[in-house]
Amino acid sequence: MSAEWGTLRESLLSSPDPEEPSRVEVRAGRSSPAGYDEDLGRYGSDPWKLPGFGKSGPECGVWYPDSVCSECGHVDLNTHKCGRRTCPDCWAMWAKEAGVRATVRLQGFRYGRDFKQVAHAVVSPTEGDVMTEREFYNGKSKAADIAQEKGFRGCAVVAHPWRVTERGKKLYNALDRDVGIWVWLRRNYTEEEIQELTYWSPHYHIIGPTTPDMDPADESDEWLYTFIRSVKPMGGASDKEAHEDVYGLFRYLLSHTGWPEGETKQAITWYGDLANAVFVEDATEDWQIQKPSEGVRDSIKRHTEEIAGVSVDEDDGDGADLEDTDDKGSCPRDDCGGVLIDVLDVADYLRHNQPPPDVCEIMEACYDWRLGRIAPPAGMKLPQTEEQAVEVLQYLTGGVGSIST
Repeated sequence: MSAEWGTLRESLLSSPDPEEPSRVEVRAGRSSPAGYDEDLGRYGSDPWKLPGFGKSGPECGVWYPDSVCSECGHVDLNTHKCGRRTCPDCWAMWAKEAGVRATVRLQGFRYGRDFKQVAHAVVSPTEGDVMTEREFYNGKSKAADIAQEKGFRGCAVVAHPWRVTERGKKLYNALDRDVGIWVWLRRNYTEEEIQELTYWSPHYHIIGPTTPDMDPADESDEWLYTFIRSVKPMGGASDKEAHEDVYGLFRYLLSHTGWPEGETKQAITWYGDLANAVFVEDATEDWQIQKPSEGVRDSIKRHTEEIAGVSVDEDDGDGADLEDTDDKGSCPRDDCGGVLIDVLDVADYLRHNQPPPDVCEIMEACYDWRLGRIAPPAGMKLPQTEEQAVEVLQYLTGGVGSIST
């Protein structure tokens, strides 16, 4: 967002005749290119939410036995993660995963093609054009049409309902900061305080591959079009610098998208050559575009996940199926050389192995608890703290073995 406003300010400062600015400059110089009354008028009664300022899943934060050592019966504990974009604890996981998927799609499109340039632009509706929830979502396709008219081959569209007030920008610019303005807001202010530092102003971020000749903003544009920047060129499936630039852009934009409470529409929508029906794995029509091989996409995904720091737990979302293998690493106890077995793989492990009897008992107790076959003590079926989970395990296993998170 700071890059966008910096571009707008530079546009005003470089105007050759400030007393008679062009239509584009007038619109760009408004405090809100698409300003609206704060009560949102006909926009609806449901509150609009930033990611992480909503509800968690029903078992999010509940503790459970994650793995058991094959030699000593040591139990590792973990917490369920709902992976919801509304969850205060999981929204960052959602943004990471969505950012990785978007990066794989866009970088996969660039792979092996002559037109590898990708750009970021913003389309801002004229004041009064977007006044309902339906108009907000329909505006995505209109923004995509405008972007393609300017020279985008296709694009991802991320809709943003708000902009930061002049007061918020002054506070941000007065600090020695190394993060974007919205990340700074989220880290330092409550939801209510953020509402005081932002205002309603729907606009649409465009990210996509461009043609060699791009058209600039024009007096006749129905909605304000602002070119932000080009992203780094891509040298191949292993080009981590290019992947990082694309991923970082998506990840930042996802941090301050928004929706009416309870809405489930996707935050990123694809258009043109990147549309779901066009960019496909098995292109059988002339108008379809073939995706690169699964190996190429896996390579891009692997490198992007390394950049994003997506852990196995985060990649899963609900803590149910954490790995394809039953081996989760070495036992953390210094005096033990065993390996940690995923609790959900215990049954298969015991069919092929014979651990010590007390370890077998612990494994079976943890497995039955995870599957709901045995009940924890009354009032502790959904332990909300590590201490409660330890009490449950001690109750179910008779206090045998060690426990850690």
